[in-house]
Amino acid sequence: MKALVYDKPGRQYSGIREVPYPVCGSDDVIIKVMSASICKGVERDHDQEGVGTDLAVYPVTPGHEFSGYVEEVGSNVTRFKKGDRVCADNTEYCGDCYYCRKEESNYCPTFGSLGHNINGGFAEYVRVKKEKVFPIPDSLSFNSAALGEPVACCLHAVDRCEIKYGDTVVVFGAGPMGLILAQLLNHSNASEVILIASTQSKLDLAEKMGVKTILMDRNDYSVHTEKFRAEHPYGADVVVDATGSVRVIQHGMTLLKKGGRLVQYALVHSDEQLTLDPRLMFNNELTYTCSFCQSHNFGRAVEALSDGRVDGDLLVTHEYTLDQFYEALDENVNNHDSIKVVIHPNQE
Repeated sequence: MKALVYDKPGRQYSGIREVPYPVCGSDDVIIKVMSASICKGVERDHDQEGVGTDLAVYPVTPGHEFSGYVEEVGSNVTRFKKGDRVCADNTEYCGDCYYCRKEESNYCPTFGSLGHNINGGFAEYVRVKKEKVFPIPDSLSFNSAALGEPVACCLHAVDRCEIKYGDTVVVFGAGPMGLILAQLLNHSNASEVILIASTQSKLDLAEKMGVKTILMDRNDYSVHTEKFRAEHPYGADVVVDATGSVRVIQHGMTLLKKGGRLVQYALVHSDEQLTLDPRLMFNNELTYTCSFCQSHNFGRAVEALSDGRVDGDLLVTHEYTLDQFYEALDENVNNHDSIKVVIHPNQE
């Protein structure tokens, strides 16, 4: 079968190759991948020489967001059969460490992830443990179902926000994660969700999704701040950062009400340091928390996509074959209007 393989970080160390079809163990499911979505940050990191991802073990086939048909099931698999439409949770935990026994699997020291340290979905077929496979309805497209992983991660972030009834929530960033977060938060206890970002085309899309928006001025933050403060003089109850910008995180703290909460969702660059004002945080009793990955949220993610709380199809802006992966990656990184770029390892 064909698969994208990185021997180590860097485009020159990778290629679309013929590799062995995965071995299906007794508790495994082999998925014929129909849609695999590119994660903007992770796939870029794989492609940069000497960078890689925090979890990466090479050689590896990337791709942790995917969906498709069941191709083969192991002898102990009873819930699925060949031809079923499914998506898959990419995470794998030991199940026996201190954190797993506390049902805090996100902190498992041997945290595994398909597409990072286990072969993932940029291949014609991928092996997944049976308990990580989720059925999807016929009404849900493979493109949308492939977004189960980012939606699951965003659900974890929404949980971390601890939204109270009537809260005003600001989301910074209108990339795929910001748009997913805004949609989910629009269905939370929040009375108002406002998306602030600098790309008008993405804000236009957010408006179609029923989310209020403010255009961000990257050179002069006072412009969007004044627009926000005009309607919310006390500030926001919750600010969620989906940009990964240290400057935006620091700015977000200044938009919080007293007693407000900032949730950092996006990963900042490893060489950046964040400076917060401890007096501001102390005097206003502000909370700064983070949201990393997800565990056991996939069922809820599929439901959110299936019932329309998150419109996955609207987020897919470009589609390519597996052989066109590098063209797709360049589109993903360089086109600021792109949102989710999807690879089709197997064409229907």
